[in-house]
Amino acid sequence: MLTNKYSKTYFAITSNAKQRITEGYTELHHIIPQSMGGSNDKENLVELTAREHFICHWLLIKMTEGKDRSKMLYALNGMKAENRYQQRYNTKITARVYETYRIEHAENHSKTMKGRPAWNKGIKLEGIELEEHRERTRNRKIDPVKQAIGQQKRIEKIKGQKRTDDTRKKMSDSHTGKIKGPQSDEHRLAISLGGKGIKKVKSHGTNVAKANIGNISINKDDIEKKVKQDTLQSYLDQGWQLGGKKRKIA
Repeated sequence: MLTNKYSKTYFAITSNAKQRITEGYTELHHIIPQSMGGSNDKENLVELTAREHFICHWLLIKMTEGKDRSKMLYALNGMKAENRYQQRYNTKITARVYETYRIEHAENHSKTMKGRPAWNKGIKLEGIELEEHRERTRNRKIDPVKQAIGQQKRIEKIKGQKRTDDTRKKMSDSHTGKIKGPQSDEHRLAISLGGKGIKKVKSHGTNVAKANIGNISINKDDIEKKVKQDTLQSYLDQGWQLGGKKRKIA
């Protein structure tokens, strides 16, 4: 722990709190944090108001460096947590200060978690938990417009990224043989709104033409679509017919 102007303020607050009796809501604070070797001995504990507690954790960031500073960033980030058992004081914190520490905390958290497996990886839901999960999934309401806009943002994000041949093959295999049903009017509208205002590249027309080479037109119940040769039979088995749907003559 560094000795600087912030540490003087920090120890002044904790020392003053040790010598008084505070009425009302207080929070127990470790003067030397447990993550930095502090004990649960009475000498290392002090009752602080919620405001003092927040300020002390703020000061601890300025009094530490390296791994200790990383730990104090996590601690400060948790100070704003509220629940029915905690009456957190809404300490005013400027946008600049908030942004500075949130960015540092996010970068630090990313480095800390890099390479770690997800906490729920390999965990299988069974019985009641599995049924509750399925029920939540079934009842989840999805806004098709937001979904389409989000999809477009993801496309923009990965545009230009090169995939390996192995990745491309896996993506291709995962879609082979899967039948794509006709889009609903709501889905079409969502796609339209998601792409609204986005300029197409000059080669768009050529790309679409190339993508349709080898496609075969089929129809069913006044719905028309184009499919590849390798999936044609699966559609014919479901009652689809070769050729496009009949056009009405004006």
